[in-house]
Amino acid sequence: MSRLAAVAAFWIWLGAGGGRALAHQQTTTFGEVTYPEAGADGADLSWKLRVRVIDLAGLLDRDAAGGIGGVAGGVAGGVGGTANRRARAVDTLRAGLRVSATAGDVVHTCTPGTATLAPDPTASEPMLLFVAPFVCGPGARTLHLRYDLFFDRDPLHESFTRLALGDGQRPDDPSTSVAVFQDRLREIAVDVRAPESLWRNATLYLRLGVAHILSGYDHLSFLMALLLAAGLRERSRGDRIAIAASPRQAVRSTVTIVSAFTVAHSITLITQVLHPGWISTRWVEPAIAFSVAYVGFENLIPRRPRGRWFLVFGFGLVHGLGFASVLREIGLPRRGLVLSLVSFNLGVELGQLLVVGLALPIIVTAARRAPRRFERWGLQLGSGVIAAFGTIWLIARLATR
Repeated sequence: MSRLAAVAAFWIWLGAGGGRALAHQQTTTFGEVTYPEAGADGADLSWKLRVRVIDLAGLLDRDAAGGIGGVAGGVAGGVGGTANRRARAVDTLRAGLRVSATAGDVVHTCTPGTATLAPDPTASEPMLLFVAPFVCGPGARTLHLRYDLFFDRDPLHESFTRLALGDGQRPDDPSTSVAVFQDRLREIAVDVRAPESLWRNATLYLRLGVAHILSGYDHLSFLMALLLAAGLRERSRGDRIAIAASPRQAVRSTVTIVSAFTVAHSITLITQVLHPGWISTRWVEPAIAFSVAYVGFENLIPRRPRGRWFLVFGFGLVHGLGFASVLREIGLPRRGLVLSLVSFNLGVELGQLLVVGLALPIIVTAARRAPRRFERWGLQLGSGVIAAFGTIWLIARLATR
């Protein structure tokens, strides 16, 4: 195998999510901060955090099986060592959330109240709901929110936090704004009195859309499998040898399938967000994994797929529901909802264009230099890896249903 083919195959495998699948999977939490809120013992601020059981088990440095069982059992109300694990989980989460408030010209630390940890009955996967009350006092002008969880073990960790601040806000309302805690942004200051500007929210959701597609290894794998097939005009079959696609043919093929994918996922993303519940999303994650496995295996057949845009359109409808699920977890502001939604979708498209712009030239160059070697070590090997990961994800996601 030539050096070019080896480098191209490895790059393709890495871009399709192979490196991400071997590394620690990115952890995510979903929070909600409400102020002012009349709570017990004088608490007027509530910080709710939804955490996956498997992520919390990892945070407590326990093995997957024992950690999950211990944490889940402790939350269910066990005794002895299990209760101790529950207490440790509460203490760990409470230590990672800190709040201070500015009233007048004075900054003071908000006093934490009694935190609770319980199973989240609304989640489609094993999740826990952690509620940390704080006493900040009336008249706070600015809140300083500090989040210090998971970053030591997962530098890619993010916490998407809805902010329901100011009089008239209710916890069950869509947030006026959303904050994203990251390793380089562990503390934010928010003005309780002034709503976030529409364009600030739009910019935030644009970045979230880009970040989601670039960190969504299943979506990237699906896209990469489609791009791999664009490198060849004809496949080897019998006495016929592989023929590389010209740059124009590769671009035309890519534009067709990416356009079909874009239109399809935009339809279901916008519809599901504006009209939630119109279709059950319980099967969406397994279906996305199936789409990855399917296009990977289809690439192994020694013929060029025909009418693939139609298949991509159908799978795009499913991926759009997956994007909508992410937005549902993050939350959308009531004020400027459509603008934020369009910005997120535009961010997804920009992320896709970035991947296509980086991957397609490499694929076309490798295919034109050595079509047969590209077919064997680029298309077949890359697609085989993608199909394998898609199958693994499908089995794992079905097992959690």
